[in-house]
Amino acid sequence: MTRECRLEKLNNKTIAHLRKRNINFEKYFSDFKDNEPLNFAALDGILSKAMQNSAQINITEKLIDNEIVLTLECTDDEIINRFVSAFLDALAEFYEKHEVHVTRMFGCFIYLKRIDGELKAVHATEIPIRYCPLTRQMLIEVGGDVAANILKSMDEGNVKSQPYLMRALVDDVVIKGGYFDTSRPLNSCEANVLFGASETMSSAFRNGLIDAAVIVSNNLGTIITTDFSNTQGAVKRMTGLFVTSPSKQILKTAYDANIIPLYPHTACIDQLEGVKAAISIGYKKIAVSTAWQDNILLEDISNLEKDGIVIYKFGVCSTSIDDKTAEIMAENADLVWSCASKSVLSHIAPNSIAQVGVKIPVYIMSKKGWILAKNHLKIIAQDRGEDISVLENICLQKGDEKPVILNDINKFKVISAKDLLPCSDCPHPYV
Repeated sequence: MTRECRLEKLNNKTIAHLRKRNINFEKYFSDFKDNEPLNFAALDGILSKAMQNSAQINITEKLIDNEIVLTLECTDDEIINRFVSAFLDALAEFYEKHEVHVTRMFGCFIYLKRIDGELKAVHATEIPIRYCPLTRQMLIEVGGDVAANILKSMDEGNVKSQPYLMRALVDDVVIKGGYFDTSRPLNSCEANVLFGASETMSSAFRNGLIDAAVIVSNNLGTIITTDFSNTQGAVKRMTGLFVTSPSKQILKTAYDANIIPLYPHTACIDQLEGVKAAISIGYKKIAVSTAWQDNILLEDISNLEKDGIVIYKFGVCSTSIDDKTAEIMAENADLVWSCASKSVLSHIAPNSIAQVGVKIPVYIMSKKGWILAKNHLKIIAQDRGEDISVLENICLQKGDEKPVILNDINKFKVISAKDLLPCSDCPHPYV
């Protein structure tokens, strides 16, 4: 069975704990809530469908948080396994039919839902920042009236228009651009940003520094990737994904691309369980990314580093994280993408031992983090035909002498933190 199902025996009964998707709307949206489609009426329909392919079993069911708990009265394990398999297949079909996603762009959360056969952005929050150089660059690249109006709304602080504009942007650019297209390929060698998390992981694969990566992908949820091309291809350019729905079509593509989906029937997102699964399979050098408040999982992930297991921990999507999460990131992450986070500036930046970039810096928190960062920087430099000697013999340390690696007119140079000039093109305000 997959990690969506846990069976336990109690006398002559079997208790099946089946994981369902659980959307905590209040976590992302203060002013919006949609009814999760899996209620008792729907559950009865799924059970009925599963029973058509299995011998009769006496069943009682409960919905508890993110689990469907079924008590199965049957002494034949083969019958129980056949029923559970049929149930999970019916559950996957249900979730695919009722497709929803929660993603994030420019710090705002967007809820996507398939309505009358068409996937659309149906709700979005305001953009929490007024300016970001990466946001501006991306919107200029996109072009068109919607992108121009988003830039204008940020410049003017007109937050009321932003939820509508962000929904329009997701409809016109993200959805129509194929980011949720379940027929999309999952292998790619194309780097989307110079120093992104998936790009850094892909470089680590290329030089044998890792043998598995635990990341998140649309319509798949938490996945384990196994080489540089399926790591890059599985995420494309999505900046944050917190809820998604399964797809049979892309599931087959994932298996063909040597990707291991952890929750093939529900597309749940659980990076801690993803790392546990990678370890149980036999991987020893694992990279994992955690996003936003889920960065709090990094402490538990660190506790899995034993018996020769090495875990490279990437903290991403950090805009508006709370101080507690930032403190855990500072103690446990190897690399942290700063985004527009006030808590990263106060808790993580002072504890970093190196920094890549200035506008939206990536903070190196450990020697392990530097191994992967240095490897990626070297690959970039080599691909550009650049001398890589500047990246050697860098002294990792906190404080004014902290090394800062800059991309200066397509070549890297290293300066000390004390020599940095005030940033005139950084995100603001930090939140």
